[in-house]
Amino acid sequence: MAEQITAAQVKQQLSALGYTVPDFMIDAYLCKLEGINACLEAAGYDDCDLMLIRVYAVTLMAVTAFGQRIKSQSAPSGAARSFDYSGDIKNMRNTLAALDKTGCTSGLPIDVGNSVGFFDVVGG
Repeated sequence: MAEQITAAQVKQQLSALGYTVPDFMIDAYLCKLEGINACLEAAGYDDCDLMLIRVYAVTLMAVTAFGQRIKSQSAPSGAARSFDYSGDIKNMRNTLAALDKTGCTSGLPIDVGNSVGFFDVVGG
């Protein structure tokens, strides 16, 4: 059985992506993740895939719930902070879907939004 991920690891991952998520929310996401452990273990994933699936799943739960991330900040008191409200979570979701071939994570609260297509009308 693969080692479970910790709240500290999740915070490290989210921080690397520019997100700050409250500890109690990280704990709640990890609790949701525990609910799919039996499915993940039964699917026969190796330890590396299990770790990646868990990390991507909990990260996606957090970043899709918190739509803003710090894009840049500065200080010595011209204090400024800018936020990015998009992030490329579709790539992360696609990676999770590719890793989790059995769909164990499909019931988790992960929302990547709707894709927008190109619509063009040509009149003549």
